[in-house]
Amino acid sequence: MAVSLKQRLFYFFPILFCFCMPFGLKAASVIIALWVICSFFSLNSQGFKQGIKNKNVIVFLLFMTVTTISAFASNNKTEALFGIEVKLSFIFLPYLFFCFYWPINLIKRCVVSYVSGCFFACVYLIVRAIYYSLQGHSDYFFYTLFSELMHPSYFAMYLIMAIVFVTLLYGKWFSLQKNILFSSYFFVLIFIATIFLCSSKLGIISTFITLGLLVIHKWKKLLNLKKVMLVVVCFFLLLVVSIKVFPNSFNRLNSLTTITGTIDKTSSESTAVRLLIWEQSVALIKQHFLFGTGVGDANDELYKVYEANGLTGALAHKLNAHNQFFQTFIGLGILGCSLLLLLTFGQLIKAVLRKNFLLFIFSLIIILNFLVESMLQTSAGVLFFVFFLCLFNLVDEKKLISE
Repeated sequence: MAVSLKQRLFYFFPILFCFCMPFGLKAASVIIALWVICSFFSLNSQGFKQGIKNKNVIVFLLFMTVTTISAFASNNKTEALFGIEVKLSFIFLPYLFFCFYWPINLIKRCVVSYVSGCFFACVYLIVRAIYYSLQGHSDYFFYTLFSELMHPSYFAMYLIMAIVFVTLLYGKWFSLQKNILFSSYFFVLIFIATIFLCSSKLGIISTFITLGLLVIHKWKKLLNLKKVMLVVVCFFLLLVVSIKVFPNSFNRLNSLTTITGTIDKTSSESTAVRLLIWEQSVALIKQHFLFGTGVGDANDELYKVYEANGLTGALAHKLNAHNQFFQTFIGLGILGCSLLLLLTFGQLIKAVLRKNFLLFIFSLIIILNFLVESMLQTSAGVLFFVFFLCLFNLVDEKKLISE
């Protein structure tokens, strides 16, 4: 079937968007805007009516509606308007996914473009770190100085998703193109190395969890006791080698042991301080259980309780709740948090019931990140979450492999 020029243009933007997404560029927002404008020329009433009836679209729109109402009721209008702006993808991306026809080849090209974007983003960061290292700044191979494009935890999450795509899909898509297959193995090694250089505690933990799940899912029919033992040994060796090659990255995991004993309230970095922040978050939730503080006032209320309880480190660095479920509950109350639970744990349950492994592992990665980061307070987190949640509800792993 021939594809019209306007349809080709509509299909061009998601491919471009997927490539740019790992770079954390502001251009991603411009691409979405152009994509939305272009969509008006391909929109038909029947597709639009079917799209807005989609259950996922309804939940996204409800969440955005609650956020908008809460924003107008907030005292801090600047923060409230920012909260709306950063979450506009909750409207536009579901519209672009579910109100239009997406051929399977378009989805495949989006996946390949995303993986390629992740690879070139990694190359850029590594070359940049090498350049600074030659200037005597070896610390550019570590954590935030290394991950210039976005927060290290977010970038690690992006790369983990790329590893999932390569492991599950490339072997099927490019089984006859050995050069691409061999290149994809190199991609995975670069992704894993970059995750360690990002030195995100959750990124490292999530990588080992994801690799384990991928092994079980991909080769579960071939596994027996001996092979399971071999896999365990291989993972142990990978861990030992990783610790030797990336000692600074694993040293950050030592902060996980500080969750017992006296917690330094003046600190802003340790895992233990997050426990104090979560404790204050729970107290705020109890005070504003039904309707929340208002999406624009959530952080201001957190700062007040930090000051009242002596969390000077968290106050000085203006830290948010560092947990998206708490952050949403504080700002939007029980309704907003319930909608977010539907979009996360609800999707995880759906994935298990429908045996949709891509949706399952994506939901698991998102939940892990939501537990320790307020991801939906940034464009990089919102774009990743909404885009791939829509994609994995549009098509499952079996269809991607079989067609």
